Amino acid sequence: MRVLPALMLVWSASACDKFCDFEDCGSCGNACCKLSYYVNGLSTEEVVKMLNKTLGAGGPDGHYAQVMTYEGTLGFADLRPFDKPVHFIGQAVHTTTGKARFNDTLDFTIAPTSTGSLVTAFSISQIAGAYCDSGQNFSNLQMLFASLGLDMFVRNADASCAMDSWYLHLTS
Repeated sequence: MRVLPALMLVWSASACDKFCDFEDCGSCGNACCKLSYYVNGLSTEEVVKMLNKTLGAGGPDGHYAQVMTYEGTLGFADLRPFDKPVHFIGQAVHTTTGKARFNDTLDFTIAPTSTGSLVTAFSISQIAGAYCDSGQNFSNLQMLFASLGLDMFVRNADASCAMDSWYLHLTS
């Protein structure tokens, strides 16, 4: 079967940056990454404003775009009036750089914690057959959150893009 090797070659032609440390190989039926960002000292409203501002400007590499929510807002919807455990839900798309261009979908929820906010962030490759992603989905999330310069910890939310269980997120 020549399709899988061809897709793997196409995928490897995309450029991945310094955050491509943790590859995922089909843990979501396609390549994906789900991370939990524990943001210290900021409310959910402060975090969503920062994410909306960054994503609205194209993100750290200029290749992020906000998506219209069901609620009719661009980027994030406010769920606080509905008494849900999360305050905000949102979506964006990231287009990879390099010779080949691929779109990845990013989903977010932002919930309050006793010390700040918890952002659950998910990235999945939109191209069918992206079995291993060379760390691209991890990079989509990590590049975005590193650009915010926040005091936060990050950990895996599930078995995708497996990394060491805890580490302090640095802004460099």
